[in-house]
Amino acid sequence: MSPFDLDATLQIAIDAERAGNRAAAAAACHRLLEHHGTSRQAPAAHDALARILVDQDMAAAADHALAAWRLTPADPTRRSNLWQLLTHLGDAGDVARFQGREDCVGLVALGNALRRDGQALRAERAYRRALELYPEVSFTLSRLACLCAEQHRLEEADALFLQAAERHGGRDAVTRTNPAFLQALREGPPPAGIRATIQEGAGAGARPLVVYACCDAVYARKFLPTMVRSIAEDSGLDCAIALHLVNPDAEAEATVAALTATHGADRFIILRETIDLSPLSDNAKTYYACSRFLVLPDLLIRWQRPVLMLDVDLLAIRDLNPLLATSAHSDLGMMSHALKRLDIWSLLYADVLHIRPTTGAWHFLDQTRRYIRHFLDRGLPVWFLDQAALAAVHLAGFTAEAAPRLTVYPADIHSSTVMVDGEGQYWTDDSAYFYSVRATGGGQHAVHRLKRRAGTTAQITTGMKPG
Repeated sequence: MSPFDLDATLQIAIDAERAGNRAAAAAACHRLLEHHGTSRQAPAAHDALARILVDQDMAAAADHALAAWRLTPADPTRRSNLWQLLTHLGDAGDVARFQGREDCVGLVALGNALRRDGQALRAERAYRRALELYPEVSFTLSRLACLCAEQHRLEEADALFLQAAERHGGRDAVTRTNPAFLQALREGPPPAGIRATIQEGAGAGARPLVVYACCDAVYARKFLPTMVRSIAEDSGLDCAIALHLVNPDAEAEATVAALTATHGADRFIILRETIDLSPLSDNAKTYYACSRFLVLPDLLIRWQRPVLMLDVDLLAIRDLNPLLATSAHSDLGMMSHALKRLDIWSLLYADVLHIRPTTGAWHFLDQTRRYIRHFLDRGLPVWFLDQAALAAVHLAGFTAEAAPRLTVYPADIHSSTVMVDGEGQYWTDDSAYFYSVRATGGGQHAVHRLKRRAGTTAQITTGMKPG
């Protein structure tokens, strides 16, 4: 093919993929790569094949992502795509499938599958074999580091994360598990909090619980009305509602004004933070996720009451009191997902935190703030920094003293499905406590479309009348 023909073939593939014709798109990509595997167009063809294959065969998708990265190793998007695929492929039932493969993707997939199957020693051998044969693929360092962290080989894990960070950055650059590192943060000068104003309703102080959420102006407009309504009307909680707005604009302020008028201004606490986030560019979303942790220790002291901190895109879909009762005698309650512990960034989730006003909870949150501030101050606003901090503090922050008592919420506190009609009435799982677009995989329905919970999905599937 001439360069012109290569461009035309790639365009055929792109157009076919956009039209939903995956078979035609894949055929065009394979035709291009068969004889022109190192051409200028080849990385994009590999990218397309990775997208087409990811839902059918993640290992095959990873093969193409690896090929695209090898052709353009400095490309940050391809580096991230490969990192994600090597992180998530390999289920427990895939051990036999990948056994005996000596290619990089096969060895990493085998390591992941063995870990999920509870065979950690064999998993480590697979990762180390991948590093021996393919030392240039530094992403395997991250897999081995997470395995070591899972076994509380914390110093070894830390050294591997540092090696990975030097090679490819990303989340590995903000992940530290050496207890000495956490201790140095704890003994350092007090971390900076945030600059914010606070407006407390007259009746907010009398409520026994504070529900606290933080967001930027866009998320305030998109998610706050439904989230606040669910807390006020569906959660069963006697609570003050604290809304932390980062750089609110006129529309966000109007949204908050409408909410306080509807649900009673006396129960609301409004924090307003103004900060120049232009240096963070596209990484400003990391600050929006982390800002709440920069002020949370101070709020715990100020309020001297339990705090339920929630992601703003989250709805309470039934009485939350039974859930909070399970963590009523712990310092903290947080969600974990055992199947995702291959990544320590998913060891503890930041979307639901029940925090009691104890010394243990304050120390945990103080270390979390110090950890986050350390990396923000060094120009590393990496997405998932907040959950890397939670995991690091949990694993390595209390190795020389009694750790705070933690209640681990199971993953099914989140509804896995939602069904919505034209009026915005919605039906969710019977047993869950929350629904969140992001926590359940994203994209089923925008939360702001959900107006009122009418019943459960079981009532629909069994033909019962919702009510």
